[in-house]
Amino acid sequence: MSIRLYRSPVLPSEGFTHGFPERTGGVSTGLRASLNLGVRWGDDRANVETNRRRLAEHAGYDPAALQITRHVHGTAVWTVGQPLAEGAEFDGLVCDHPGPVLGAFAADCIPLLFAEPDARICGAAHAGWRGTVAGIAAQVITRMTELGARPERVRVALGPSIGPCCFEVGPEVVAEFRAAFGEVPGMIVAGPRKDHIDLRIATRAVLERAGVRADRIDDRQPCTRCEADRFFSYRRDGQAGGVHMAFIGLV
Repeated sequence: MSIRLYRSPVLPSEGFTHGFPERTGGVSTGLRASLNLGVRWGDDRANVETNRRRLAEHAGYDPAALQITRHVHGTAVWTVGQPLAEGAEFDGLVCDHPGPVLGAFAADCIPLLFAEPDARICGAAHAGWRGTVAGIAAQVITRMTELGARPERVRVALGPSIGPCCFEVGPEVVAEFRAAFGEVPGMIVAGPRKDHIDLRIATRAVLERAGVRADRIDDRQPCTRCEADRFFSYRRDGQAGGVHMAFIGLV
């Protein structure tokens, strides 16, 4: 099967390139079949490099332009172009010049893509539940603002991620969300055994509190755990599975 990309209608179609790839169109095998884009969990590096090259060719960007960092469920954001130490760990990236393509990895966590068309600034982030509670999305908005963006002009697309149908958590996680957000309608859903969290509603709350307009957030994506033929899922497959990589850049 060929590579399939979701491109969000909320992000600008001119001046930016972006996409959320599904799992088809690559060369990896087993539970990583086929477009695994991460090496962290043990796939052959040659497979991953081939997959990344195929994605770049399909999307129309130079494979050498890809900018990626190691994610650690934190809130650190790298401004592309600033010195980057070996082994540096960032869950967000921002950029204000054409050329670099920013990548954000995820396999149930939310990959976020940001664009401010007037100031011509973009960003990408990885947001698991810890990063969501800590406000990684707001930190990206802050860094974009430092480069000249205005929060009300920023557009944000959330990629496919684990949905509230499948994100069952313990009471200690529920307590952290309540402490961070208060009682946000729909964020905590009662389940038959444990409560479930809607990470998309929580992320929307972070973004709106950071000044992003509600109508400039695209958050209606499918659940990665439910759709095994389309998406990788850590909760479903563990570290034997693959990783997605959302991307965005200025052109």
